[in-house]
Amino acid sequence: MKDDITSKAASNRLDWLDAFRGWAVLGVIAVHSGGSAHVAGLTGEITATGQYGVQLFFLVSALTISLTYESHIRRFGQSARSQFAWFIKRFFRIAPLYYLAACFYPLEQYAIYRLSHHRYGSITQIPDILANILFVHTWIPSAINSVVPGGWSIGVEMFFYTLVPFVWMIVSVKRRVALLGVSAVAFLLTTEIASKLARGTFYVEDNSYLYYWFPTQAPVIVLGLIFYFLYGPKLNEPRNTKVAIAYSFGFLACLSLAFYCGTAGEVAPQLAPAILAIGLILFVMGMHGWTKRMVVNKAAIALGKISFSVYIFHFVVLDLIRGSIKAVHLDHLSSFTVIPVLFATLSITSLIAVVSKRVVEDPSIAFGHKLSLTIAVRRTE
Repeated sequence: MKDDITSKAASNRLDWLDAFRGWAVLGVIAVHSGGSAHVAGLTGEITATGQYGVQLFFLVSALTISLTYESHIRRFGQSARSQFAWFIKRFFRIAPLYYLAACFYPLEQYAIYRLSHHRYGSITQIPDILANILFVHTWIPSAINSVVPGGWSIGVEMFFYTLVPFVWMIVSVKRRVALLGVSAVAFLLTTEIASKLARGTFYVEDNSYLYYWFPTQAPVIVLGLIFYFLYGPKLNEPRNTKVAIAYSFGFLACLSLAFYCGTAGEVAPQLAPAILAIGLILFVMGMHGWTKRMVVNKAAIALGKISFSVYIFHFVVLDLIRGSIKAVHLDHLSSFTVIPVLFATLSITSLIAVVSKRVVEDPSIAFGHKLSLTIAVRRTE
């Protein structure tokens, strides 16, 4: 029974997945640049939608992890040792750079706090730092986003890694899909119930702890897994133009509904990530012709290759830009200010990210692969 993507799909996956990462991190930079430039009105609403770049990251992660995990277990089996070896590889993909950030940002915020005479910055608590080091901060309100800016998404992803082997323990693809579908609904219900118990309302505010919380964001990853199991073998098949158009309309409908629930209408922010995930899946299924050429381009692919470092370091660049804006007393900024802020942030952060990837990411990934292989191979000795 075939329940995985063909080797051809695996070998050709990198370009478009990297391109999606590039667009995802561009969206994240856009929303934070808009906040730094204090944009409002239509411009503010447009930049605010960039926050959903994180959901695009989650979807790409679900597909990438599925591909790498299935490749790993085909080679080394599903023993506890083999699964631990796989986790080690993922750990060294994320942890070293994140740990560097977990050391840097508390020091930066403390320096800002002291230099601004306690007006800006903050003092990071040691227990919150430890929660981030252990990657359990998605379950701790005070730690989820207080140590590394944007660190909530890393907490969600790392916790998801621990659940991956349990999904593949289910042999039947149909049962996997059914269980995942039920779990997606269960996660959302968990968020609703938690909100009702904690706040007396089912409404979850955007960018609140419960919005960042794993159960709220998990359906995005779960839907990515469902997409992989149902559609994975067809990813590289040519698209029929009429079918592609139909998928595109579905994508636009989901996109509109997600924005209405989320940043635009704020009707039900907790539902926006899952709705957007469905829309993004439809977009992937409908990529064809000019839409694919527009999205999968050299610039997006290049940005995607350094996207993790860009995500980690763009916050400090924006801190410097905000400080510069305050220093020259630019109190009245126009909506167009976001353009130079975005361009400067993207340019400076990309330069930092290129160095970070070479100095931190690439050596860490190489070490993780080597250690993972050593652990996995010993299983057969």
